[in-house]
Parts: sequence; C-alpha cells; structure tokens
Amino acid sequence: MGAPKVLTPNYVNKKLYIMYTGGTIGMAKTDQGYAPKPGFLQGLMNKSPAFNNQPLPKYVISEYSPLLDSSNMVPTDWLNVAKDIYDHYDEYDAFVVIHGTDTLAYTASALSFLLGNLNKTVIVTGSQIPMVEPYSDATNNLLGAIMAAAMYPHLPEVTVYFKGSLLRGNRVQKLSSWDFAAFDSGAFPPLGTWGGSLEIFSDHLLSAPTQPLQLYEKVSPNVITILLYPGITGDLVRRLIFPPKGDARVEAVLLLAFGMGNGPDANQEFMDVLAEATQHGIIVVDSTQCFRGIVDLTHYATGSALAKVGCIGGMDMTPDAAFTKLAWLLARTDLGQGDERLNKVKSLMQVNLRGEMMGPLVPNM
Repeated sequence: MGAPKVLTPNYVNKKLYIMYTGGTIGMAKTDQGYAPKPGFLQGLMNKSPAFNNQPLPKYVISEYSPLLDSSNMVPTDWLNVAKDIYDHYDEYDAFVVIHGTDTLAYTASALSFLLGNLNKTVIVTGSQIPMVEPYSDATNNLLGAIMAAAMYPHLPEVTVYFKGSLLRGNRVQKLSSWDFAAFDSGAFPPLGTWGGSLEIFSDHLLSAPTQPLQLYEKVSPNVITILLYPGITGDLVRRLIFPPKGDARVEAVLLLAFGMGNGPDANQEFMDVLAEATQHGIIVVDSTQCFRGIVDLTHYATGSALAKVGCIGGMDMTPDAAFTKLAWLLARTDLGQGDERLNKVKSLMQVNLRGEMMGPLVPNM
C-alpha cells in the first residue's frame, strides 16, 4: 500500500454539485413502508448539527423528480446522471451522487464508462437506514462523501463511499442488505480509508487523463443476464436468447457461470443454444458468480467447452461492471459496423478500459 497523499488544506473553498436521485437515505415512513419523499432529506440536513455546526465546502443539491427507490432505476437514469455531471462539469469542483443501495453498483459502473476522460471526483453514496432514524449510517456516509470530494476534487475516478471506505465504482458489489459495510471491491483494495483523517492511496488510482471530458449518451437495451443453476435447460436459455419475432433482438448475454467460468458442458442442448447464439453474432460473456473470482476458460474442461462455442471470458469483472460495459460498448457508433463492430466489442470486453478489470489500462477508449 502506498503512502497516503497529503490532505488538501482549503477544502472549504471547494464547490460541490450533489445529485439526489432517491434511495433509503432520504425516505420517510409511509403505510406501505419506507418511500422517497420530496424535500425531506434537505429538511433533515438543514436541522442536523453535522451539516451546520462545522466548516463545510459549498454545495448545491439538485433533487431529482421523481425520487426513486433504486430498484426502479433503469439505464436511462444512468444517462441522466452522466449528462447532469457533464452539464455542470466546468462549474463545480467535484460531484456527489446520492443513490439507493440496491442498484448503486450498476450506476457507479455505468458512470465510469459513460464519462470518458474524467478528471474530477465523482462519489456515489447512500445509506442502509434512513437519515430520519436515530441509529442510521446516513449522516456519516453523506458527510464523508462531501468531505472526501472536497479534499480530493481531482480523483480521475467514479467512486463509492460507504462506512469509511472509498472504493472504485466499477469494482464494488453490494454484499449486505443490512450491514453498514454494505459494499466491497473484492480483491481490489480501497482507494482510501477514513480513520482520524482521510487517506487516499495514490498507487491504487487511475492515471489522470490528458483529453477533455467525453460524454457517451447511449447504452444498448438489448443485453440480458442469465444466471446458471444446476439443471438449467437449453430450452429455457433458447427462449431467453431468441425471443419471439417482433420482440427486440438480444445483442449480448452476460452468463453468470460457476467458479472460474464453468458451465454444464454435458448438457448438449444448452451448449448448442450458446453455439447458435454466437454464430448469429450475439456476444456471450462468461462471468463468475463468485464475489472474489476470475474467469479462466482454459482451467477446466467445463470452461474450455464454453470457449469452443464462442463465449468470451469476463476476467475478474463484477457482474454489474460487465453488464454496463457491454451496454455501453454496444451503443457506441465509433466501433464500425457488422463483423468489425462485433469483433471490436468482443476485444474491448477483454481489456481494462476504466480500471474495471485486471491488466494494463487502455487509455482514451
């Protein structure tokens, strides 16, 4: 672990843009359970000593309408947040996204791909318990994210801040629905930790870009995820990959396989469907269900069989990162057409573009 960088002394002079998309952090009790309530979070912050009795950086909160439980968020919401950051990029020093925890890892991963050449800090945070409750992680998480963004406004990363840890956004997964340490980045170490002060470890960070910020404004809606389980049938997989005529064509499949990327190669019907899919130009990315895992399609015969029918390995990408990366690449118009586009997407899925996987970083992509 590298030596911590020195704290920025004039953080109170920084100006932050906070996007409040919804989530548990600002929910109020209703007859149906906790639900987002417009204006409620801002009201709680206005009354809280934590946000008023100490020097804080200047910030503006943009409350989205409608506020969403993150289970209701869809890819167009990723695009809206990315566009919001892009539109305010020159006006503010750094950015905080307040988000529900259930799909937070998807949004953090998507933003890392949609914001090319990012050179200002973006921190996504939320909470497990609403701020209105007496024993909540909301204040610590939001205050920590605000302070971290102001102290280090030029981290070239989309990050997640939760329970004192600053994590790479496209490496995190939600591990718990109740523990305050809800997120972890697996084998990839934290970018920073907060104890008596915030320490950022420079050797874990991406290199600063040399090109201006680039916004990607589309993602493909035609990526599906299939979770393998013992006894999965080829007929079910066929119906998922090849929908009835008139429905949208599937462009890519994220296959959540066992262990190091293994699948039921003894199930010939299953293998035939995958072979047919890749022959029709559908990209099949083999990812692992393991939290700390890596796909190696040469290690076991059950993995190499998937490679033989055209599946490509997802290395150590999280399912969230692999899904959003596929959707981003498939929507890009600068990768050519036909077989050229197909081959480029398959190639780029297997190289490190935003720190989402191991291997040398390929810049400016």
